[in-house]
Amino acid sequence: MAINAKGGVKIVEGKAYVHPLSIQELEFLLTVLANTEHKGKDIPKVLQVTQKLREEYKLIVKHNN
Repeated sequence: MAINAKGGVKIVEGKAYVHPLSIQELEFLLTVLANTEHKGKDIPKVLQVTQKLREEYKLIVKHNN
C-alpha cells in the first residue's frame, strides 16, 4: 500500500519514493523507444533501458492510487 505524503512523496513498502517522471512521460519514452530504428550494436542497451522503464512504469501505476 502506498501512502501519499506532503509534497507528492509516496511511502512505498516503508521507503520514501519520488519518481522524476510522470506516467505520461514514461509512456512517451517507451513509445519513442518502440518506434525508433536501432542499430545492431545498440539493441542490447535499448532492451536494458526499455526493461527498466517498464519496471518503473509498473511500479508507478501500481502505487498511483
